[in-house]
Amino acid sequence: MSYKPLKIVKFMKSGNNNEEYAKRFNGFGVIKTNLFPHLSKRGEFKTSKYELFCVPIQEIQMLTQEINDNSNRIKELDDLLPGVAKKQFYNEQLYKSVISTDEIEGIKTTRKEVSIAHRSLDRKKKRKVRLQSTVRMYNDIRKNDFLKIDNLQSIRTIYDQLTDGEIDSEDMLDGELFRDNLVSIIDAANNKTEHVPPISEKQIFAMLQSWIGFINDKTVPVLIKSFLAHYFFENVHPFYDGNGRTGRYILARYLARKLDIYSGLVISQRINQEKKKYYEAFSITGEADNKAEGTFFVQSLMEILKNGQQDIINTLEEKKAILDGYSNDLDHSDYTELQKRILYLLLQSKVFVDDPNEGLSDNDIIELLSHDFAKLAIKREIDHLEKINVIKLIAQRPKKHLLL
Repeated sequence: MSYKPLKIVKFMKSGNNNEEYAKRFNGFGVIKTNLFPHLSKRGEFKTSKYELFCVPIQEIQMLTQEINDNSNRIKELDDLLPGVAKKQFYNEQLYKSVISTDEIEGIKTTRKEVSIAHRSLDRKKKRKVRLQSTVRMYNDIRKNDFLKIDNLQSIRTIYDQLTDGEIDSEDMLDGELFRDNLVSIIDAANNKTEHVPPISEKQIFAMLQSWIGFINDKTVPVLIKSFLAHYFFENVHPFYDGNGRTGRYILARYLARKLDIYSGLVISQRINQEKKKYYEAFSITGEADNKAEGTFFVQSLMEILKNGQQDIINTLEEKKAILDGYSNDLDHSDYTELQKRILYLLLQSKVFVDDPNEGLSDNDIIELLSHDFAKLAIKREIDHLEKINVIKLIAQRPKKHLLL
């Protein structure tokens, strides 16, 4: 018999799943969290007496191995990329992550807005633009610094930095650090209450203190811990708005550090593609009859992550093959050494950027090559390549060319 949610076991056992619950919860090797989520039934709060747990079933063990293998493959492919391609591919994934995590919440964010926010980070004169804080936070994933969360204030600080300027006035927090009033999670599909999180900030404090203890417990397997922690954070729902964005950012930072940066960046992208599965996983775990079993949530999120990793691998392998093919053609062409270097940079930019307007500018090319060639010579060769229709001018300020 396949492994089924306790709610289904209850139906199959004529209304009683206590024996099966005890067997699972007290089984050898089960992961217990000391976290007690709010569980609901038919849209109403039912209980918080059950401890969140996960049974490391065979599917989870196999997924763990596949995810680790995928991460190693991603790192191998990333190491093979030349500098411009590596930077451009990272930016592409950053843009998609920010857009996706907003779309999951029903927030419309365009690529242009993310691009403007990203470019604003390099300006000497800082001008406040939408998404600037969000993009800065995601851009920090590249540094892969340790995200230290060891007190309640650190959670609030992450939220403030991530959502700066993005929260409506009616959703401003009214507690010392978090919300201090009632909020309900509504299922947009049927307009029914799906989850009733804790009401008071005092309850939120207690639950998040336990959560901090759990995420800093080094005895829990990394992937199981990351997904159980993500579930519980969203179950607590400490803010009126921005919970999903904050929770997914913390998850992304954790996966980026424990696996690789692209596994961290792709998780929101893939969740956005598999929203139904994502929310169903929350629903199953939050159902009171399932008694806080997180096994199915962990399995679903692992499957979503694995699919996202495969997207990254497929894209990297495809783009790397294109780059290598054209690079080989360049090596056997009659272009001068400087022309080949210019064209190779533009080639990387074209292959690894979805929007040509986000590609390298002439100034970027000059800066990259100026340690080997005179700036005037580089400018002259760019003009010559445009004149013989090898590249095309696509922007003036700053000047940008596209490889034809």
